[in-house]
Amino acid sequence: MLIALLAAAALPATTDDIIVADLLVPLTVTASREPVPVALSGTALTVIPPETLRQIALPLVKDYLTLSPSVAVSQSGPMGSQTQVRIRGAEANHTLTFIDGIDVTDPASSGEFRYETLLADGVERIEILRGPQSALWGSEAVGGVINILSRSDKGLYGEAEGGSLGTFRGGIGGGTGGTDTSLSGQASFLTSKGYDISNSGGDRDGYENLTLHGKFITKPTANTDVSLVARYTNSNSEYDGFNYTTGVSQDAPYVTRTKQLALRAQAGISLFDDHWTQQVSALLTDANNINRTAGVFENQSKGGRATLRYQTSLTFTAGDTRHRLTAALEHDRERFESIDADPTALSNQYRSRLQTSLVGEYRLDAGDWLGGGLAVRRDWNSRFADSTTVRATGAVKPGAGFTLHASYGSGVADPTFYDLFGYYPGFFVGNPNLKPERSRGWDAGAGWARGGYAVDVTWYHASLDNEIVSTFNSTTFLSGVANATGHSRRQGLEASASAKPLDGLTLSATYAYLDATQQTVAAGLQVREVRRPRHSGSLTARWTSTLFDLAASAAITGARSDTDFARFVTVRLAPYTLLTVSAAWHVTPKIDLTGRIENALDSQYQDVFAYRTPGLTAHAGVRFRL
Repeated sequence: MLIALLAAAALPATTDDIIVADLLVPLTVTASREPVPVALSGTALTVIPPETLRQIALPLVKDYLTLSPSVAVSQSGPMGSQTQVRIRGAEANHTLTFIDGIDVTDPASSGEFRYETLLADGVERIEILRGPQSALWGSEAVGGVINILSRSDKGLYGEAEGGSLGTFRGGIGGGTGGTDTSLSGQASFLTSKGYDISNSGGDRDGYENLTLHGKFITKPTANTDVSLVARYTNSNSEYDGFNYTTGVSQDAPYVTRTKQLALRAQAGISLFDDHWTQQVSALLTDANNINRTAGVFENQSKGGRATLRYQTSLTFTAGDTRHRLTAALEHDRERFESIDADPTALSNQYRSRLQTSLVGEYRLDAGDWLGGGLAVRRDWNSRFADSTTVRATGAVKPGAGFTLHASYGSGVADPTFYDLFGYYPGFFVGNPNLKPERSRGWDAGAGWARGGYAVDVTWYHASLDNEIVSTFNSTTFLSGVANATGHSRRQGLEASASAKPLDGLTLSATYAYLDATQQTVAAGLQVREVRRPRHSGSLTARWTSTLFDLAASAAITGARSDTDFARFVTVRLAPYTLLTVSAAWHVTPKIDLTGRIENALDSQYQDVFAYRTPGLTAHAGVRFRL
């Protein structure tokens, strides 16, 4: 099992860990429909634990994702600009994102989650699953799944920090409760004056974000539980335009206001000494993206998803062998609404679609040396042809600290509402005849872990059919999308290592090689996918003591290609390394003074062609815990 457990020779005891024979067994809540041991999940998985999040102390979750192998992050300018995440060379809308069990991908934003809006304050743990996972989690889980778990600390905690580019962030959170009932929540705020993206002497492009998150869990009886999760984000992002004649960004008074609401209500019952469990859930997400120019309303996109889910699991044990059968029934309704300042514009529209899904999974675990699973999913769609996806995983520990692991899966990504119905006069027209994209992929590898040292290497291969690609009509000068008739390929190598050579010191490193190409026409030329580095990696070091903590992380991004949309030619983006250095002085056992330098090497780089990025920035603050 590929475990890039950054700074995690052992994860702390949480509600996602169990004690077996006096040993702590970390669990993953993403690699199966029910929690399974990380080491035997059989899946390519990175867990970013709370220690890494606290010590590196970066403000946004997207900043941690590049510490995982095969994850590429591209940001179109300063904090708050559009941020896209690609796993194993897949498209940005091929990543499914959960926050506390809620699918937060945005139907009103090209089917992607807006990672520029996700603050790291209040986040306890990040799980990054790589490879097709649609059999478990449905459409868009082609490149992988990212699962965010929020903090549930008892007591009170908070922080305040200021720094370069007029940036300030503050947050407060806490939790209370006992064995049967707990209540936790966080409130976080971030503001930054930013800088002029276009570098033309125009106004600075700033950002603001307010995020509220709450979680309530109770056990009315010994074998029942009820949980509620609520999350609200309100962000405001200023950005510049693009000059399609000169091929450079240009100053413009553009502003996007994004509001996101996510809710989950769940009730469960456990019978026959936990051998039969049942859960029923209702989930709701709502997103509203409002665009203005110089304060004047231009357009608005609204979207949401309502999900009803029932899941049941039966577990049978024989000695140290456990068999588990899980079935789930889901019903989703997605909606999309586009509103233009001109009430007669063709872009004004309301769309919706339905999907009902049946999931079945079998899981086998034998002691602490063997684990594996089979899953199949059937989706019945109101707009597209029904689809079936499958997944198989296996891991075995033959001894001497070694683990062998492999997985195979198929994935599906339904066209987004923008792909199908998007319309911008003189620019873009949707294609209602699109077919879903379909993927197949496998990976295999080996790992070794013993005495605080671990290493793992995985090779993977994936293919994609019906890839949705951009088109351009030279007669009408309109852009659009179509299904490619060719065959796209992604393959590569992932490696990770971690060590604890001294008490308090944790080291980790990752490397990824990627070969990602697309073929728009059958038997045509294969061309490299843009914004995906062939080589990437990371280095992380953490030192913990009673007086102070030190941490340094380097995210290494190799050269990659992009598109100059003024000339419609491919350009090369230079490689770069982003080094973050963080420190915390424990003034008292409850109060820390903190400092952080981002881009400490002052690298000059671009994630997206023609959009500037910040240089070296410095930040200082205070945090407390009671």
